[in-house]
Amino acid sequence: MRTLLKNGRILDPSQELDVVGSVLIEDDQIVEFGDVRDLADIDEVYDCTGLWITPGLVDPHVHLREPGATHKETIVSGTQAAAAGGYTTICCMPNTTPPLDNPALVDFILDRAASPEAGGVFVAPVGALTRGMKGQELADLAAMKRAGIVAASDEEFPIQNALIMTQAMEFCVQLDLPILAHCEDTSLSKGGSMNEGAMSAMLGLKGIPRSAEEIAIMRNCLLSLHTGCQLHIMRVSTWGAVEMVRQAKFLGAPVTCEICPAHFAFTDEAVGDFDTNFKLLPPLRTQVDVDLLLQALNDGTIDCIASDHSPHASHEVDVPFEEAPFGSSQLESAVGVTLTFLTHKGILSPLETIRKLSTKPAQILRLDAGTLRPGETPVAQVCVIDPDCEWTFDRNRTFSKSKNTPFHGMPLRGKALLTFNGGEIYRDALFEDSRYSIQ
Repeated sequence: MRTLLKNGRILDPSQELDVVGSVLIEDDQIVEFGDVRDLADIDEVYDCTGLWITPGLVDPHVHLREPGATHKETIVSGTQAAAAGGYTTICCMPNTTPPLDNPALVDFILDRAASPEAGGVFVAPVGALTRGMKGQELADLAAMKRAGIVAASDEEFPIQNALIMTQAMEFCVQLDLPILAHCEDTSLSKGGSMNEGAMSAMLGLKGIPRSAEEIAIMRNCLLSLHTGCQLHIMRVSTWGAVEMVRQAKFLGAPVTCEICPAHFAFTDEAVGDFDTNFKLLPPLRTQVDVDLLLQALNDGTIDCIASDHSPHASHEVDVPFEEAPFGSSQLESAVGVTLTFLTHKGILSPLETIRKLSTKPAQILRLDAGTLRPGETPVAQVCVIDPDCEWTFDRNRTFSKSKNTPFHGMPLRGKALLTFNGGEIYRDALFEDSRYSIQ
């Protein structure tokens, strides 16, 4: 089977490549790109004029909810949603039921992700850092790494004890295993449901201070500097958090960080109608934070963009704001939101956009992904994006089992239309439009 993606804008940050050309996929491998000359016996041709041809996107922060809360999401529905979003590799978080803290559960995840009914997306498990995610005793990280985890994290139950965190980092250095850290001092954030400030006071909601995030980031960055442990900070949300990451990098700490689309698209004013779809952790912050987060995206302090796909069932979010769980479903909207709020506003160039959505997260987690270079990924991982596609996100037309999203009804510009992971795993209905000239 020979497939030709022709006349597209090839964006590959792993090669600093930004050219108009074609990509030839034979069976499940990229065999040629750029000025493709071997055009004999082509089985399928996609005219990608005006479209981007990029490495398959990589999401370092996804909640698949299985095992346990399969009423929210499953590995099958979550990987299908990922494929529709342009992703070929996703990292699943360990806060399942039971927590992902042993090799048997790692095997379960990998088996389910490889099943025929799944979405064809590679799933890279992230193991629990402590047993039961209780922050007391380290999990069997060595056994889980042999089973296939790519990193360790206690995700929504961040380790509060500095000594335990130090021991975890020292052990992960020996295993050459990155730590993904949700940074939160829970003694400061306990009971809060939105950003502490003028809006929380006006709405009468208990706030979560920015110091809860920043104190934990400062501690973890210092421990990373002292131990040499690779630390990836998940979902930064304040300007102070970004400044601490910037300083840690300057001092030589092996620290990286991510941001989630909602945190550069909205402020805490979005909570004004007590809409639980805007209840996130960390919470939406202020316009000053957003402005400085955009600056940090532009200058590279924020390394990558993660969806933090956190699905919840409708009956769980249709409750008073303070009782609702934190999180939103974002896998299928992430590309559109990123291009709408960052690329088309000049915050990120097209090449930098793909770097933050694909190449950089692959590099941080040392995944065989994020590149179009032949032979560097197990199979061809390719995404075709229409940067100018104008569409409205509809939560009722998604693959995810849960519909909790702050982007429902939002006009977006930019959409993943075609996803290859070895072979074609997703083709958007818009690709049937004659303007794409499929042959």
